[in-house]
Amino acid sequence: MNSKRRNFRITFAVATVLLLAIAVFLMSVLNNLQGARVDMTDDGLFTMSPAAVEILQELQVPVQVKLYITPSEKMPQQLRTLERDINEQMRNFEGVADGMLEYSVFNPQDDEEMQQTLMAKGIQPFQVRSVDKDEIGVKLIWSAMTIAYKDKPEEILPQVLPQNLPALEQDIIGPVYRLTRDKTPKIAVFGPRKEVDQQLAMMYMQQGMQPPAPEDQFTLISEFLNQEHYEAVPVELTEQSPIPEDADLLIVMALTALNQRQVYEINRALSGGIPVIMGVQAHEYGYRPGQGQSRGWSISGQNIETGLEHLLAGIGIHVSEDHLLDTSMEVIDLPREVNLGGLRMQTREPVQLPVQIRVTETQMLQDSPLVNRIGTLFYLWGTPVLLDVTKLSENGLQATNLIESSSNSWLDSWSEGPLPASVFSPDGKEMTGPHVLAVLVEGQFPDTFETSGVPDWPADPAAAAEEAPGVTEPPAPVQPQPGQLLVIGSAKMFDNNILGASQNALLLMNAVDYMAGSQDLLTIRSKLLTQRVIRPVETGEKLIWRIVVILLVPLGLTVFGFMRAGMRRKDATNYRQDLKRNARGASR
Repeated sequence: MNSKRRNFRITFAVATVLLLAIAVFLMSVLNNLQGARVDMTDDGLFTMSPAAVEILQELQVPVQVKLYITPSEKMPQQLRTLERDINEQMRNFEGVADGMLEYSVFNPQDDEEMQQTLMAKGIQPFQVRSVDKDEIGVKLIWSAMTIAYKDKPEEILPQVLPQNLPALEQDIIGPVYRLTRDKTPKIAVFGPRKEVDQQLAMMYMQQGMQPPAPEDQFTLISEFLNQEHYEAVPVELTEQSPIPEDADLLIVMALTALNQRQVYEINRALSGGIPVIMGVQAHEYGYRPGQGQSRGWSISGQNIETGLEHLLAGIGIHVSEDHLLDTSMEVIDLPREVNLGGLRMQTREPVQLPVQIRVTETQMLQDSPLVNRIGTLFYLWGTPVLLDVTKLSENGLQATNLIESSSNSWLDSWSEGPLPASVFSPDGKEMTGPHVLAVLVEGQFPDTFETSGVPDWPADPAAAAEEAPGVTEPPAPVQPQPGQLLVIGSAKMFDNNILGASQNALLLMNAVDYMAGSQDLLTIRSKLLTQRVIRPVETGEKLIWRIVVILLVPLGLTVFGFMRAGMRRKDATNYRQDLKRNARGASR
């Protein structure tokens, strides 16, 4: 017996040692192999997009990506795994790039010379709240990345945090693509200046002062484009400031009247194959605080003749002049002066009107990379874009509706000046939505000035006094080429005050990427910026769900309970009867 027990112990010990040795061997062999990961998200947030793979595989010269980060042991508890998570994604990028992406990690925490170098580049440490056991404090950490290619200026990501990880593919691949492309696209931007109000100008002149200069309304467009490594060229559409011949895209914000020569230049670019993004504003609204005891606002409308009407009609497009109103509304804050105990103070008051339209992703064409997965847009004071299908067909043009208003939208005939409150009330109105708000037209665009000829540039009195009269040479003929035209029934949504609202800037950047030849970036950006929004719920639908939750569900559970209890009582009765029958049979 003792011999069998001893043999069992020896066999068990040997087997244990062998299994441990096999485990250690497998761990050493398989330690460097990448594990399989399955991306279960609806949008594939953690799967490299085909465009990103293609961009990395086409690299001809190595790109250097450097991570400057505080060691994990000195990080706050919630950031201990940050370096490991970044390394996992970067290792994936390295494998796809096949040696053309060089990734390295540096610790600047105690290296003063490295810290000085980073600060000169604009990288600085930042404070993060630290929660460790029962102690709450603030730690100063480093977490930044740089992307370098040849002798071009480095791309810098000044802060990389866990919430940035889902967007790391865009943050890395986007700059890599822009740094390595052969030519920087040139974007011509026409944004008219806002003239000073005539009454205000008169007040300045009466006091012997010069009125303020016209205000630039669309400077942020150029800033956004430059940040995305496009070459933004502001143009005034004049003889001295024309559309560059080598422009890759033209952006026109039609918020004032254009003369016929300016319209001709836009038509010439369009028929020559230069893509055009056009925001057309049919009218504006003025807000004035109510007088006396009224706490409301007086709203007035002002018509805008853009001068583009003939050009668009020749293509087969018309931008409606009617008031467009929608029950899906945004809130804007407006300044208001209030009297508090004899003291006048400036406050800001939220105002919500149906001309301040909120567009959600359900109202956008999800099949188009231009707009798919954009969460919300602020469509300010815009109007519908109407299509003449017959005219478009005659011109051989194809139109795609990209954005629509909600089904709870309606039109009201245009009226200028102060507007009654009834215009903004949905009561008694016929809901005629959805209405098209943005359309993409593609094909060979016609020359709408073919019969009328080339208009002259408007005379400049100041220049005419200094220069001798001469003959202006006609522009060189344009070789017709297919192009693209994106028409949006609102230019106001892209001005400096509104561009940052919702995702208006993203819509503009998507359009520039799509039409200026960088469509690959859209498949990277679009999957990262999904915003889930709750659709508006009608009052009747809310009541139905309240009845279901509060009444029907408890009632259903109660009925089920009674039925279940009755069935159990019936089963118990049958069981007892069976016992009695069995007992009587046994007694016989």
